[in-house]
Amino acid sequence: MKLTLVLLISTASMLRAQTIAPGDHAEFPLRPLQAKAVKGAPAPEAEKVTFRIGNYDDLGLNRTIENIQTPTLTVYRPEKAAHRNAAMVVCPGGGYAMEVIDREGHAIARYFAAKGLTMAVLKYRLPKADTFEKGLPDSQQDALEAIRVLRRHASDWQIDPQRIGIIGFSAGGHLAGSTAMLGEAADGSRPDFAVLMYAVTLMHGESMHAGSRERLLGPAPSEARIAELSLEKRARPGLPSFFLCHATNDKVVPLPNAELLAEALRKVNVPVELLIVNSGGHGFALGRDEESARWKDKFLIWLDALP
Repeated sequence: MKLTLVLLISTASMLRAQTIAPGDHAEFPLRPLQAKAVKGAPAPEAEKVTFRIGNYDDLGLNRTIENIQTPTLTVYRPEKAAHRNAAMVVCPGGGYAMEVIDREGHAIARYFAAKGLTMAVLKYRLPKADTFEKGLPDSQQDALEAIRVLRRHASDWQIDPQRIGIIGFSAGGHLAGSTAMLGEAADGSRPDFAVLMYAVTLMHGESMHAGSRERLLGPAPSEARIAELSLEKRARPGLPSFFLCHATNDKVVPLPNAELLAEALRKVNVPVELLIVNSGGHGFALGRDEESARWKDKFLIWLDALP
C-alpha cells in the first residue's frame, strides 16, 4: 500500500509538471520517488533550510539548503517564448556545502523566464565521500539528468531540443561546466551551451577554491581524480559553446578560474565568450551594481548569435 501511494504521488507530480501553463512554474522530483527498500532503515537526515539576513532577492528571500535527499526541478515557463525557444537548467552555488537557492536559483529563473526562456532550477544532491575517488558525484548525476528531463519534455514545454543549456554560479558553475564536459548527445545529457558565472573551475593551484575541492573530491584527492574534475584539463574539441563571466575583484574564486578555462577552450577551438567585469566581487548573481549587472544583456545577445 505504501509503495503504491508513493508511486501514485510521484506519477501525479510528473503529470502536473508536463502541463505547466505558460507564465507559471512547478516543482517536481527529478526522478520517480521510491519507497524505503528495507523496513526499519534509519530515516535520512532532514533537509535543512536557512533564512539568511541581507543580500535578498526580488522577493525578499535569501535561503540556503543543505542535506538534500530528493533532487528536484522547479520549471518556470515564460508567458511568451523568445530567443528561439531556448531553455536553461540553473545550478545555484554554495561551495558544494549548500545551495543558495533564491539569489542564484529562483531569482535567476524568474528574470530569464520574463525574457522568454524556459528555466529549470535544479535542487541537486551534494557530493558524498563514497565518490571522492571514483564515480560521478551525486551533484553531477543530477545535473546530467536535469538536461535529459528538459529534452524529454521539450514538446510539452515548447522548448527547442537543440537549444537547451545550463547556467551555474560559483560551485554551481563548476557543476554546469562539468555537465557540459561529461554530457553525451546519445543519451540526451549534453547541453547545447553552458554559462559559468564566477565559477569554480580549477581543482589545483593557488587560485582554486579549496573548500569546493575538498567537498567534491575529499581532503587528499589523487592527481588522476583532480584531472577528471578540473575543468580546464577536460577541454577538448566538440564541446558546446561557453559563456563565462567573472569579476576582477572576486576574492573568493579568483579570476584565473575563468581565464585559464577560456584559454584552454580556445586552444581546442571550442567557442567561448569571456566577459570580465570590474566590480561585483563574488556572488553578485543578477548584479550587485551596474557593471556586474551588464552580463544579462551580454548573455542574451550571445545566446541569440549561437547557431
